[in-house]
Amino acid sequence: MFGSSKQTRDDGASSSSVVQIGRHRKCRRFDGLSVLPEYIDCGDCSRVCEYCGAFFWYVERALNMSIVAHPRYTHYCRGGSVVLPYPSRFPSRFIALYESRKFLKDVRAYNSMFSMTSFGANIDEDMNDSRGPYVFKVSGKISHKIGSLSPDLAKGPRFLQLYLFDTDHEVENRLRAFDGPRPTTLDSTVINYLSRFLGESNEYVRTFKTAKQMAEGMDLESYVVRLFNDIQDRRYDLPLPGSLGCIVAGDDTTSTTYDIIIHSQ
Repeated sequence: MFGSSKQTRDDGASSSSVVQIGRHRKCRRFDGLSVLPEYIDCGDCSRVCEYCGAFFWYVERALNMSIVAHPRYTHYCRGGSVVLPYPSRFPSRFIALYESRKFLKDVRAYNSMFSMTSFGANIDEDMNDSRGPYVFKVSGKISHKIGSLSPDLAKGPRFLQLYLFDTDHEVENRLRAFDGPRPTTLDSTVINYLSRFLGESNEYVRTFKTAKQMAEGMDLESYVVRLFNDIQDRRYDLPLPGSLGCIVAGDDTTSTTYDIIIHSQ
């Protein structure tokens, strides 16, 4: 067992000869390379675009527009011709919520509480008849249900209705909508703050609240809210102040040129 370090394969070749052949094949791969690839150091990415403040390497400068002492960079902002708005700064109290373990533990519940729409899909539960991990299977399309602006008196307000119905007791109504077999651990002060924050900064919430006030001012028992916006690129842009609007009308439901039409009943 310990007498020899050389082993023989079935075809008669020793393991040491096999290793030598493998090394020879690896060496032949580099025979055609006279010089190995050289590492190029471009220095630090410390240059700053004078227009947008983007950092770049000196070798990335625009050669036809730059001098040694003043390199120019045009890949990001095209020499200042493209100007992007800075992201909105959230209030310090809003950012502080994400430093709270208690809030992060219930963040999904808070998110669901302030949703304006419900999840709509044909869920197939036949996959979960046998043992195994739970499978969430959807058949067909997925949609968001916005429902009516007026709540069902038996069920109470839900989703978007919570922003419009009995706003003097909005916190209690939201907590009541989350009643279940277990007592809720959601903080009413956080709910009150988020409600006021969305009412002041969210364009959709402000639009629906305005529509309800207009309908009450015109004493309309049944009304329609037609949403429209002025967003050019609907894939990425968010609604800005003044770009989202609504038309409150009576029973005229013939218009089909708007994005969303919501009935009060």
